Amino acid sequence: MSDAVAVDQRRSPFAGVPTREIVRDAVAVGALLVALPLPWAMLLRGSDLLWVVLATVAALVVIVAPYAERAGVLSGGWKRLAEPAARWWGLAPYGLVALLYLVLDVFSPGDQEGFVGGGLAVGLAGAVLAAAMTGTRPMVVSAVVLAAGAVLNPLLNLVGDTSANGVLGALLGAVLVLGLLWATVRRFVRGDDAAGIVLLVVGGAVMLEIVMLGGGVGTAWFDSVHGSRFGLLLLPVVSAAAAVPVLTRIDALADEPVEAASARWVRVAVQSFELMTLVAGFVAAVALVRLVGVGVSAEVIVRLIVGVLVVVVAVLARRALLRNPKDGHATAVGAACVVVVLGVIIVVARAGVGTASRVEELLLALALPALVLVALIVPPSVRALLGSEPATAPVHGQAEHGQYAQPEYGQYAQPEYGQYAGPDHDQPAYGQYAQPEYGQYAGPDHDQPEYGQYAQPEHAQQWSGEESGHSASSAASREPSSGSEPGARWRGTWADGTDATQHMSPVRSAPSGEQPQAAGSSSPVDATAVQQPVRAQAEATRAESTQMMSPVADAPAGSWTAEQAMDPHTPLEQLAQIVQEAPHLRPHVAANPATYPALLDWLGALGDPAVDAALRSRR
Repeated sequence: MSDAVAVDQRRSPFAGVPTREIVRDAVAVGALLVALPLPWAMLLRGSDLLWVVLATVAALVVIVAPYAERAGVLSGGWKRLAEPAARWWGLAPYGLVALLYLVLDVFSPGDQEGFVGGGLAVGLAGAVLAAAMTGTRPMVVSAVVLAAGAVLNPLLNLVGDTSANGVLGALLGAVLVLGLLWATVRRFVRGDDAAGIVLLVVGGAVMLEIVMLGGGVGTAWFDSVHGSRFGLLLLPVVSAAAAVPVLTRIDALADEPVEAASARWVRVAVQSFELMTLVAGFVAAVALVRLVGVGVSAEVIVRLIVGVLVVVVAVLARRALLRNPKDGHATAVGAACVVVVLGVIIVVARAGVGTASRVEELLLALALPALVLVALIVPPSVRALLGSEPATAPVHGQAEHGQYAQPEYGQYAQPEYGQYAGPDHDQPAYGQYAQPEYGQYAGPDHDQPEYGQYAQPEHAQQWSGEESGHSASSAASREPSSGSEPGARWRGTWADGTDATQHMSPVRSAPSGEQPQAAGSSSPVDATAVQQPVRAQAEATRAESTQMMSPVADAPAGSWTAEQAMDPHTPLEQLAQIVQEAPHLRPHVAANPATYPALLDWLGALGDPAVDAALRSRR
């Protein structure tokens, strides 16, 4: 029985294959098959072209061969079809056929076979996806080819017999394609994982739109460098080339902190709103061109008004998310729902007009708002961000993971110069025993001696050490009495091992020409002994004075630098440590594009002008 089970497991076609690869190959096979009945050129579908059918069969064979080899179907020399190199050779003919039709579109103006149909875009995307190309170079190459065609489109219209409105429409189409590529491909190459997710969703949405709506008789979708636009239908190819690197990079972040995961999904929503602004602006601009060149119609007016409204809504929602993701979450979700309604209005307004070359309308009505809703509702990290309570002060100086709340007054933060807690905590009132200015030592009656009267030793009277008969310990043991003379003053020195927050021992103000004497002694007191600070007895003197609270100093910040605070690759845990241990680097952390929202909220609550200026520079 065990041998039979082992044989069955060995002959399973999916044994040892990651689920992601199985899904990838299944989508590629589906795209290749669906591309056959879709138009490849004007009046010609993929199934009408022999070379397209043969290239499709070769691609399907090399995709299925590894699974057939695991199932034991292939034997002998046929097993070579399951090798990785065989897959490349089997997919190459499909790519060459697609490239041939793209070249024909450039050099065959007016020829119906020169137009690029939705079938070519879907089939080429399936072949690129099956190739499973790693790295970002294939994505960049496909994006460059697409951008070149988009730029060539208005130029060819300009040198041709196209009207001014047609040239302007082609120019707007080129701006739309270049903007989409710039906002997705460029950002992903620079390390933004959220841009890769947006690119996959946009390309997948365009492919689905082509399959569902782009192959109808009389309403088929086509692109051409000699037509009104070029590039939108080929976005799935760029998305397919980016699939492997995007998913690989996301898998590497599986164990990232919750704050980083929620920040990435918020960036996905923000970038989706940016694309909404771009697409809606294109819709409104095209409607304005048609309004000026063709005339007034209900469809044009609706497109113009709805386009402007979507731009306003998307800009406001994006700003709310950037300002505070938690507080702006409801605004962003509501804005996405509003955009869905407005996009559906555009689609309904075009009922009876046709759906040719209207990819942007479906992106605006369905794909981009759906991406925002999924990014802000589905991920557990975003739900955890929304359900988190306001952060509290950490216990014993240690903050919980992801919580960096502003400490309560005086608890962990460094007090301002001379600022100490009030009498409720057995501490002097605000500023009562603040660090004195140079030469200024206030007594209990708040009298101030003249400048230099009780200043530091070099300004005070010179006392001879030979005449002093008392040590520092005897001088420090003296306590002020209630019967002290009115001229008594509190005085101390900041010698080694002392600070300005310690109590200073009282001394008598000596008459002119008379040297100070210690109690019960006939010899002058040594200046060093007089100036030694003593620690007050809190229990004995609480009715008269309270014990000073030593200031809390910053943790040593020598290990942190401005470069670390500004580096987007600095780990998030270290950014949180920097703002706690190096307050002077908080503006740099606030300007760091990788700082997560919870830490930005904490920095914004500090009220530091430099930090606030850095936060405003992010918007």
